[in-house]
Order: sequence, then structure tokens, then C-alpha cells
Amino acid sequence: MPSDHVIQLCTSDESVTRALAAAPQESVKKIVGQLFKGVKHESGSTNKKRTQDSQPTHTQEDLDRAAKCGRFPSRPSDLFLKMYSDVLELLEKDPMVGLVSPSLLGGAGVVPLTVVSVIPDIMRHYADLIVRAEKEVFLATNYWEPSHSASIVADSLRELSKRVGQRQGEKVVVKLMYDRGTPSQAINNHAVVKPDAWSKVGLPTEDEIPNIDFEVVNYHRPLLGTFHAKYMVVDRKVACLNSNNIQDRPNVEMMVHVEGPIVDSFYDMALLSWSNAMHPPLPLLNQPRAEISNFKFNKDNEHLQCTSLLRGITRTMLKAYSIDIDEQGSGEASRRFLQKQHEGIDQAEAQEGAQRAPGGGRIKNFARMATNQHDASGGAIGQDDALKEHPNMMVPSNSTDGQNGPVNATNASEPQGDAASAQSTGGSQVDDQSNSLPDGDPVATKTNAKPDVDDNAEADNVKNEIVAGGKAKSNRAAGIAAHLNAGNQDTEATAEDSDSLDDFKPHIMHQAHDMVPMAMVNRHPRGTPGHSDGHDVPQNVAFLAGFKYAQKSVFIQTPTFNASPVVPATLDACRRGIEVTLYLDLGFNDQGEMIPFQGGTNEEVVNKMYKTLNEEGKQDNLKVYWYTGKDQVKPLNAAAKKRNCHVKFMSIDDSVAILGNGNQDTQSWFHSQEINLMIDSKDLVAEWHRGINANQNTSVYGLVDNKDGIWRDKDGTAIEASGTKNVGPLGRLKGLGGAVARVRGTGGF
Repeated sequence: MPSDHVIQLCTSDESVTRALAAAPQESVKKIVGQLFKGVKHESGSTNKKRTQDSQPTHTQEDLDRAAKCGRFPSRPSDLFLKMYSDVLELLEKDPMVGLVSPSLLGGAGVVPLTVVSVIPDIMRHYADLIVRAEKEVFLATNYWEPSHSASIVADSLRELSKRVGQRQGEKVVVKLMYDRGTPSQAINNHAVVKPDAWSKVGLPTEDEIPNIDFEVVNYHRPLLGTFHAKYMVVDRKVACLNSNNIQDRPNVEMMVHVEGPIVDSFYDMALLSWSNAMHPPLPLLNQPRAEISNFKFNKDNEHLQCTSLLRGITRTMLKAYSIDIDEQGSGEASRRFLQKQHEGIDQAEAQEGAQRAPGGGRIKNFARMATNQHDASGGAIGQDDALKEHPNMMVPSNSTDGQNGPVNATNASEPQGDAASAQSTGGSQVDDQSNSLPDGDPVATKTNAKPDVDDNAEADNVKNEIVAGGKAKSNRAAGIAAHLNAGNQDTEATAEDSDSLDDFKPHIMHQAHDMVPMAMVNRHPRGTPGHSDGHDVPQNVAFLAGFKYAQKSVFIQTPTFNASPVVPATLDACRRGIEVTLYLDLGFNDQGEMIPFQGGTNEEVVNKMYKTLNEEGKQDNLKVYWYTGKDQVKPLNAAAKKRNCHVKFMSIDDSVAILGNGNQDTQSWFHSQEINLMIDSKDLVAEWHRGINANQNTSVYGLVDNKDGIWRDKDGTAIEASGTKNVGPLGRLKGLGGAVARVRGTGGF
């Protein structure tokens, strides 16, 4: 139960943001020291065990007191309050343990958009927001790597600077944080990256962004305290929280776009992460976020109009994906698909009539900008050159809604029973095409049209044009493969082309909703080796509380699952009759996870859990699936770097969700800085479940055998995976290389 002291902290108007606004030239670290005396940044662990076998009860008074400790739009559910109450206990010892001011720990917001897709799709949404920034941008990532994904962001900064110059406005202030590891961090964890080093990592030079005040910090807490955070805040209006780093990886990732008062919590957390004095300060420190009572969704939301436009064009093209894979190969097929996307843009351009922007039509110019079609100087380049240089410029983005919940599935490479039914049924259509561009100019669309009907008709017309006079075959699976390949590989689809693929929906435009209760459940970075604070950070306490208070179900998708507290929490929940569903990656970072004290590989952990539960007769309560790509019919080992999933998502009783940066592994639980949101909304959780399942075949093909945790095909052949084997000392030694890569940000994150 929250004490009077904790309630006072949470209901106070004091915050790091407010204190820094009064002294913007001071370092954030100094402000925190003055605001909250005795704050412990490294550990201060009490190592209090919150065991799963002791089921504490919460009185109505306990829940009422917890409800007072957040600026919630309405009373949260009892489940949310129980979990939140456990988190609040931590503030008694350290008010800043949550990496956010106590008064901003609990809040409210809306989620207009979720992206479950490859990294470039998420980075394009980042770019859409960056180029529209009016005053400031705060961007954080664990690893910034020169790559196509990084170039999307770099080009958006160039475009932002250009727009500021055109409107003759004040410079936009942009802060960037990443973790690349440097010896200077032994002295100052927050090392300033000088302008002459920007181009070495693929960032714009000062000359390229004259209308931006750009500052970069490289943050790492030696030895093991990785800055694993991945988020962005724009103009104190929008925050994005995602699972991916800014690099090119064969991963499906997850990003949520949030608006509302919770953005102030992100803002406060970002200041705390920066720690240094800012040069210059963020211009909106003294201008609190404007109160909004009527949030916009879908095409009516100004921040989503770019996404709606590109989604509508590519959705049509994906439905019309008709090529000869055998003759062209998957790489050439992907480029031809992209060529047709550009033709689709040209057709939309023609419908606009005479309204044109300098250098070409408004749609085409926007599409080129948003999909990174720029030359070395940052200017727009020709279509042919763009396709030659970047064959993955416009990754197809099908957005037809579907409804696939976790189901009992066969291991065979054919969906059967409930799995087949779930794959073929669709949910309600929630997507809609935009009718305006970023600058507010109208786009020619059909008034009051039904998106599904019109899209299908247009798709048929485009398909007829493609196949006319040549040999071709319709293959939606190949279109999805092109999307998931993201221009970095040529993995071919093994799934059969069928209507069940129409639920593939990377962009989830959520139904309009009122603000819902939210809370930040973060963890600070801990550099020293050891596992002493696992039960004393909000992230871990929230995870454990989810298992502890669940009454029906727990669902988790994570690339790695081996943290020492989460395994017994899973077993205890299964013993209580809770259905625990885990979507994990086969072979993800196996070498790094095999070294001592890391917890073991996913395969080892799953095998041991099933062995224990089979001895107790509780194995049916645990359902483990290996991630299976939407275009595949069996899991692929992550070591092949073809189809991986990097999503971090947990839901409890289909009511409360925790999502963001944190994996369920030793590094995330005990060392890395992680930023996560806990959200109380049955409707949003349902939409996330549908979206997660619509963009992968995990629920259909990924289920392991509950006798031993091994995946077998329809002939009974086990999939090859090193994790269930005895790798010996040599394998453990090789794992050290994986651990080093992990700390540097190039390994299993």
C-alpha cells in the first residue's frame, strides 16, 4: 500500500521538468540532486523478494490510495492498480527509481497508431514526425549504426532544416542519444559527440543542417549498463516508444505512437536520461503541453496523414502483387514491385490535376522524402536512380485488418483446426486512407468510399496492367516476403498464396478512444556485474506483478527469455492454472546467452520448463511458440538472420499491457536502461493481439511440443537448434564474443 509519503510525492506539482525550466542552464543531474535529496542512481537495492507463492491481498483502501498516485483520466482497473501499487512501493526508498519524477509516473494518453513491421517502416514514421517538428525533437536509441534505417532519419533532419529555412523560422533544437561505447565514458558516462564526428556515424554535418541546433550524447554506464532505450519526443505533443534500434536488421519490431499527458512523462524521463546541461536548452521547457480534450485518429490526426497516404498506395499494390518469381528472382521481383508503386504514385498525381509543387507533384515529392529518396547532398533524385541505389525505398505496407488470437496450433507445416480458421477470418476494417497531405492540401479521393471495395477494384486494374502480355502469377506471399526482406536479403516465401495473407497489417490505425490510464515502468542502467537489484526497479516489479495477479492469462512476445526471476514466475503462474503463452525467437543470440550467469538459451529454458511442468502435470498451461514469419510455414533459426522478431510485449488477462524496450533476459532485467509503458485498456490490448498475430504466422505454425519444448514438422523431424545440446566449454567460450557484441549494441538486442 502506498504510504502517505509516496502519495505526497505523486500528487506534488514538483518535477525535474519544472525545476529545469526555472534554471535551464544547469545540468539535469544537478537539478535532480537538489530536487530529491539522496537519490541513488546505481543501485541502492534492498533485494526484497516478491515471491510468487505468497499472494498478497489488496484491500479497497490499498487500491484507492494507489489510484491517487497518478493523474489518471478515470479509475484504473483493479489489476492495473495492484500492479501499480507494487511499483509505488519502490518510491519509498528512492523517488527517482522509475527514471521519471514521481508526479509523472502515472498518467494518461491515447494510442492512435501502432506499427508492427520491419525497421524502415518505423523509421519512416519517425521521419514523418521529424520533418514536421516546430520547436524540438528528442531522439534516443541504443545503437545508431550507419545503415539505410539511419539514413532515413538523417535525411529527415536535412529536410527539417530545409523547411525551417523556407519558413524563416527559429532553429529547431534536436537532441540525439545513443550508446556506442567509448573509453571516455569511464570518466563521463554521458560523453558529448563533437560535430566533427557526426559524419563518421552517418549523421548530417553542421553544414547540411544550418537551421537545426543539434547536440549528440553517447551514453553508457561501464561495464554492463547499456543505454537500451528507444524512443522519441516531438514538440511535447507526440512520443514514440519502440523495440528497434536505428540499424538494419532482419527483425519485425513494434512501435507505439502516443499522445496526451503521458508525453510529459516521456519528456521528463528524456531530461533525466540526458543528465548533462543542454546547449542550447530545449525551447519548450517553459511551455507545458497544451491540454487537448478531443484527440484525433486515423486520417484526421495531423501526425498520421503521411502514414495514411503511403499505406493506402502500398496496400493496393500488395493486393495486386503479380510477378514471375521463377524468372526474375526475389530481388528483381521486389524492384519491379517498387516500380509499380511509383507508377501508383504517378496515377494518384494525375488525379490531382494542376496542383503541383516545385520540382514535381506534391504526392511524389512527399513519397520520395518519406521513403529516403535523396542524393548525397540531401536533394530529391530521379526515380530510376533511387531504385538503383535503394531497392527498398518503398517497403510494401498492407494494412487490411485481421483478427488472429493465440490459438492451439499444429507443428506441421499446414494450419489445421482452429489455427486454419483463425488465419482465414478477418476482423473489422479500422484503416482508412488519408485525404490530406502534411501541409494540409487535399488529395483526390473518393468521397464516402468503402476502402475495401475501392482498393480491391483498383488492385484488379493494376494487376491487369501488370500481367497483360506477359507470364505472371499472383503471389501475395512473395509481396510480404519483399516487405520483410526490406531490401537487405532475398529470403523467399514458403507460405502458399491465399486470402489468409490479406490480414497482413504493419500499420495498425487504432479505433478512436478516450484517454486510458498509463504508467511508466522503467529501469535505470546498472554497470556493476551482479543481479542484486532485480526486485527493486519498476520494470521488473511490474513484470512480476503481472504474473502474480493474473487470473486467466499471460501473453509475452520477446526475443529472449531467460532472466532468473521470470522463469519461476512463469512456472508458478502455470501451477495456479494461468495459461501462459510465450512467442520467442529460436536461436536468438544463443552464443551470448550460453555464457555463465546469462540464464541459457531460449531452447534450454523452454526444455527445462516443460520438464518441470510435465513432472507436475501442469504442462498444458504453458504454450510456447517459436516466431514464424508471415511468409513462412516453419520457424527459422535466428542465427540465419532471415526472419527474426524483436518485439517486446506483455499482456495480462487481456486487459493490461506492458510494452517498450525491455526483453525478458538477464541483460534487460539487471543491467540495461529500459523504458516501458503499462497501459490499462481491454480494447487496445485486443487490437494489439490482432495486429501482432496478423503480421506473423507464429500462432499457426510455431507451437512446440509440450512434452519436451521441441518443434517438429509434420513428419516428426525436429528443427535444428544448438540450444538444447550440450555445447561444452568451447561453445561457452564462443559465447563471450556474443556478450561483447551485446554490450556494444551489435549483438542480441
